[in-house]
Amino acid sequence: MVSINSDRFTTKDGVDLHFLEVGTGPTLVLLPGWSQSAVQFHGQLEGLSDSFHCLALDYRGHGESSKPNYGYRLSRLAMDVREFLEARDLHGVILLGHSAGCAVIWNYIDLFGEENLRGLILCDQMIARIKRPEWSEVECRNYGAAVGGDEVLEQAAIVGGPEGEAKSREFLASMFTPAFPESDLANVIQDSLKFPRSHAAQLLLSVSYADFRDLLPRITLPTLCIGGKGSHLGPAVMPWIASQIPGGQVTMIDADAGGSHFVFLENPNAFNSAVRIFCDSLEN
Repeated sequence: MVSINSDRFTTKDGVDLHFLEVGTGPTLVLLPGWSQSAVQFHGQLEGLSDSFHCLALDYRGHGESSKPNYGYRLSRLAMDVREFLEARDLHGVILLGHSAGCAVIWNYIDLFGEENLRGLILCDQMIARIKRPEWSEVECRNYGAAVGGDEVLEQAAIVGGPEGEAKSREFLASMFTPAFPESDLANVIQDSLKFPRSHAAQLLLSVSYADFRDLLPRITLPTLCIGGKGSHLGPAVMPWIASQIPGGQVTMIDADAGGSHFVFLENPNAFNSAVRIFCDSLEN
C-alpha cells in the first residue's frame, strides 16, 4: 500500500481545491468525470505511482474541495486546471480525463493550447451529447449523441430537484456492470453525492451542450483513447474520436472484462497497463 499525500491549493477566484499526490517520474494529472472525485482514481494512484508522479484533482464542489456558489461550467474548470498546473509548477504533463474530465481537457486546449502538455489520455466520453436532426444514426453513434435538448433540460431539473439524490443513484448504478461489487458501488455513489445536486445540475448542462468535434483534428499531442465495449456510450465513440486526432490511438476493453463507462474502476489492471504502455512510448 503506497502512502498518498492529500493537499490543497487556492484558485485565483478564491476557491480551495483538494488534490491527491503520490510517486515520482513523468507527471500524470488525473481529472474525474461529472460529479466524481479524485479518490476514485485510487487504483491508478496505487498502480502507477511506481513510475509516475500522479496527481488527482477534486474540481470545485466535488469531493473534498470547497463548494462555492459559482463557477460550475467547463470553462471555469479548465481554468482551475491551468491554475493548478501553474501553482505546482508542472511541465511536460500528461492529462488523463475520465468522462466529463475529457471535456475539461478539450476546453483547456481550446482556451490555452498545448503548452506544458506532453500527451493526453481520454477515457469514455462523448464528443457531443445532444442529437441534431441533420445527423444520421451512424453519426449519432460515433459522436455519442443520444438525447434531445428538452431531455437534457429535464434531466438537469431532476438532478437539481427534490429527487436529485435518488435519480443520481440510479444514473450512476446503470453505468457499471453487474459484476462490480455492491459495496464499491455504494462508495462511488456516496462520494459522488458530496457534490451538491444544484451545482451538479449546472455542470450537467455545461457538459451536455458542449461539442468539440472541430477541436479534435487540431490536437497535435500524442493521444490515447480508452473505452469500454459495454459502456452506455456504445463501442463506436472512442474509436471515432481517436480517428479524428492525428496519430490517435485507441484501446477498447471488453464488456465481460469490466469494460463499462467506469472501466478504470472495474478493471484497473487492464486500464493501467494501457496507460503505462502509452506513457512509456512518450519516453521513447
